[in-house]
Amino acid sequence: MSKTLQVRIEEGLRTEADEVLHEIGLDVPSAVRLFLTKVVQTRSIPFELKAPGISVVELAVEPATQARMNEIGTLWAKKKPPRE
Repeated sequence: MSKTLQVRIEEGLRTEADEVLHEIGLDVPSAVRLFLTKVVQTRSIPFELKAPGISVVELAVEPATQARMNEIGTLWAKKKPPRE
């Protein structure tokens, strides 16, 4: 027994997907079946998902301020975790 799956996507995306999949020798329904089969087999999404990267901005800090922050960091590193 099979069920119908309907998905709404932008027309441009569908057109581009049709073209690429045709070059590979597939149609969209076959590609969706392959994707879902791989999801079931691997129990995961069959490609890497990433959130947008974070940006790190380095700020200039006066030497005295940096020394104090280093001292605080050292104290925190030595602090024993609370007992449970």
